[in-house]
Amino acid sequence: MKKLKGIGIGIVVILILIVGYTFLPQTVTEVLDRGNPFISQEDVYVQIDEHQPKKGQHRYEYSLIGYTSDGNEKKVTFTSSTILPEGSYLKVDAKGSYVKTWEVVKSHKLPSKAKEEFEE
Repeated sequence: MKKLKGIGIGIVVILILIVGYTFLPQTVTEVLDRGNPFISQEDVYVQIDEHQPKKGQHRYEYSLIGYTSDGNEKKVTFTSSTILPEGSYLKVDAKGSYVKTWEVVKSHKLPSKAKEEFEE
């Protein structure tokens, strides 16, 4: 009986952690994702669209839908010190919701599956 009670408490704790992680602020999840060994780093390719970025303190925040080299969709959020030109492509180094770096790339440098997604 004590063993079942312990298992039940363990399951409840795990569920609380999962639900809590879902509702954490973006900055906290970025920190957790950065150190999480179960989340792999991947390059996500995004295109700057017509939506204006959010203005923060001396930074502009972009939240965009991008694509991995396999063509899988992924949302990324990153900042820039300047407003980026509409239509430009970026390669974003992401690990979960954590963005390490980003760089501007030419369209001919996009992986074929990501490029197909942008052309649709």
